[in-house]
Order: sequence, then structure tokens, then C-alpha cells
Amino acid sequence: MTPGLDHLAFQAGPPTAVDRLVEAAPTYGWTLLSPDRHPHAGGPRSYAAHLADKQGYQVELVAAGA
Repeated sequence: MTPGLDHLAFQAGPPTAVDRLVEAAPTYGWTLLSPDRHPHAGGPRSYAAHLADKQGYQVELVAAGA
């Protein structure tokens, strides 16, 4: 394992905004990680999307208030 950045997290607005971004993501080359646990992959009190692109970059889109 080498040191480095795992992913970036962004506040994405309300849950509906996170949902819209997840829906549009494949158009831009992003894939939803852990779709079986989405949108609560971070735990039952979180609402977020974890996405990755083909180059291995990862982002987390967090709903406001989550």
C-alpha cells in the first residue's frame, strides 16, 4: 500500500440532488460503488453516493444534514 488520497468528499445539497447526480454519473464515466448499500453505505444516518471513474478516482457526494 502506498500513501495517497483515497477519495474526495463534497457536500452535494439535499438527498434529491445526490440522487440526480447518481443518475447522471454514468453519462460522465462514473460508476456507483456499493449499489447494494447506497445511499447508506456510510451508515444508517448517512445519505451519500460513492462513485469511481475508470482511472480509479473516487468521490463521495454527501447530502446536506447527513
